[in-house]
Amino acid sequence: MDPLILAEGSTPALLDPHHGLVFWTAVCFALVALLLYKVAWGPLLTALEERENSISGAIDEAQSIRAEAEEIKARYEEQLEHARQDAQAIINEGEADKQRILQEARSKASREASEIRARAEREIELAKQKALAELKDSARDLAMAIASKVIAAEVDAKKHSAIIDEVIASYERG
Repeated sequence: MDPLILAEGSTPALLDPHHGLVFWTAVCFALVALLLYKVAWGPLLTALEERENSISGAIDEAQSIRAEAEEIKARYEEQLEHARQDAQAIINEGEADKQRILQEARSKASREASEIRARAEREIELAKQKALAELKDSARDLAMAIASKVIAAEVDAKKHSAIIDEVIASYERG
């Protein structure tokens, strides 16, 4: 009869504890465990340790790579900040140069305008003096012509000039 088939009112044979079966099962388990310990346990532990070391090495390498990346990032940010500062300095220098050039241009234009004005005033003054001298000469000649005709007497040129200069001087005074 098959031990798995149950009869009415009976318990299955596999579930009945037989002391011999339990003993031999324990002996087989111990032998298999000892065999596995001697044959497979060492390589298994070695493989696990290698795996652990590999993972630990990968973690250490990842941490060193991360630290290096953070250092590179810090250097990059520092260089970027220096570049920004340099750019701002160049902009400020350009602005200062622009202001300086504008101020120089204004100063130069002002100087040139002053020089032109002064030269024009000198030329006007010279033209005025020349015109006054010509006017005096013309007035003296005219006065001599008029005086010689009015007086109808002959007066020499030196005396005439002295009289005319005296008349012109009194005219200029007031």
